[in-house]
Amino acid sequence: MNHFNCTDVPQQVDFIVVGGGSAGSVMASRLSEQGKYSVLLIEAGRDSDVHMPNSPLRDASRLVLEEYNWHYQANVHGPSRYEAQLAPQQAPVDVSRRKSFAYRLGKVMGGSSAINGAVALRPFPSDFQRWVELGCTDWSWDQVLPWFNHLENDVDYGQRREHGSDGPLKLLRPREVLPLENGFAEACQKRGIPLVDDLNSGEGEAVGAVPANVIAGAERCDLYRSYLAPVRQRENLYILTEAEVEQVLFNGLCAIGVKVLEHGEYHSLYAGHVVLCAGAIGSAAILQRSGIGDARHLKQLDISVKVNLPAVGKNLSDHTSVVLWALPEPDNNLTATPWRQMAARLSSGVDQQVDVQLGLMNNVASHTVPGFHNRTDCPYLVGASIMLMRPESRGRVFITSRSAQQLPEIDLPLACDQRDIARLAGGVRQMWQIIHQPEVAQYLRGIHFWSENIIDNERVISNAIQNLLSPGWHASGTVRMGSEHDATTAANQQGRVHGVNQLTVADAALFPQITSSPTNLTTVMLAERIAASLFNQGPL
Repeated sequence: MNHFNCTDVPQQVDFIVVGGGSAGSVMASRLSEQGKYSVLLIEAGRDSDVHMPNSPLRDASRLVLEEYNWHYQANVHGPSRYEAQLAPQQAPVDVSRRKSFAYRLGKVMGGSSAINGAVALRPFPSDFQRWVELGCTDWSWDQVLPWFNHLENDVDYGQRREHGSDGPLKLLRPREVLPLENGFAEACQKRGIPLVDDLNSGEGEAVGAVPANVIAGAERCDLYRSYLAPVRQRENLYILTEAEVEQVLFNGLCAIGVKVLEHGEYHSLYAGHVVLCAGAIGSAAILQRSGIGDARHLKQLDISVKVNLPAVGKNLSDHTSVVLWALPEPDNNLTATPWRQMAARLSSGVDQQVDVQLGLMNNVASHTVPGFHNRTDCPYLVGASIMLMRPESRGRVFITSRSAQQLPEIDLPLACDQRDIARLAGGVRQMWQIIHQPEVAQYLRGIHFWSENIIDNERVISNAIQNLLSPGWHASGTVRMGSEHDATTAANQQGRVHGVNQLTVADAALFPQITSSPTNLTTVMLAERIAASLFNQGPL
């Protein structure tokens, strides 16, 4: 396995890729595949141990919540703290409702794809119409669909025109479905939601089996395993792990490399082009530490301003979720299954828009759920999840130090937009009705914390949602792409950062608006397209 230290790699390579997560695994694999370019991939976290039989990274039946994560904390209840930091005397902030939330993004080769639920749901075609309306005319559905096909090996429907069968990422729908999950689908159908065989097609109301990037039933096959592990021995590919990029280095306005902290020592590494794939949190923070961001903010931290780009760090978006927790009947938690087997998309009832995704989470370790410590002897819970597909709330990422050792601040005020709360309330009511249908209720032993009195009272349900909501760990949008003449953007449609040369962002930070589904597949598609643009080629 070609693992290196900073002192082992060449002084100069063609490309430095920062971040070994979903986007970085795709980028490093594609840029190195023809042998034309030398590529150095730098990951802040540990190397993957997914090749070990007992690695938790292999188990797609549950999230990996320890040891492979960034220790980010997000402010999801209180108001934004950014202006207060810039001018604390003029912008007092009410901290009475501030409550930090553990924002567990992946810090390991494979990134969040190595620790998440392996859900492989596509976004809606209309998501990309919205991207076009926001100035990204190169990102229409017709333009991105070939790339979704290019990345996937859909075991079930790869022969269909709208899917792929030759890509690196294997997609599979569950072969054995728990009775509870079948009951959920039946209950949805009783409420008029049609059963479909392919949730990765269309965008109307539907319930169906969830495609997942798994193998052998419930073994997670993350983006590192799919794209990078098979090609790791390439002579032109160098991989550093446990090495954190503090900033991009410049010669004038041209990126020439990165400053890296490895084992307590700083190193300068050089390249013809730097590609940031550190995610919506990491990429924005690296840009700010490099002098690219809001000049007022950077000057306050005594960082020399390279480019005044106030859009960097803004527009942070995530899918807001509420979970109703229940104890399963004993015979429902015996089988290791993918994190989510069935899901439904439907309207919350606020209007006709399909705006919430409902699904069950099985085999959730009860000790990992806040509020259940010492509350139950049952080792597992079932979570009835309501995810808001198109949230309105927006937050911000901002650094408080020039040092990469100081984690950035994350303001994600999910509880502050009443439009989102209203749609979530509608979704909770829909889920409440579904899980009380006999097809589902027979497998559950009651719902904790919630009651009919909460569900039926508008003020009470709104307060409950604001207190219990959580982010989906689908951070996006902090280096929004679009026209250079649009002050709300920070990069062009190929991910090139405004105002500098040889510096590209290629991850979910570029999203002008979050997609209606979990963000992983769209991130992979985006990284594929941008890698090809760096090659000046495409799959078709």
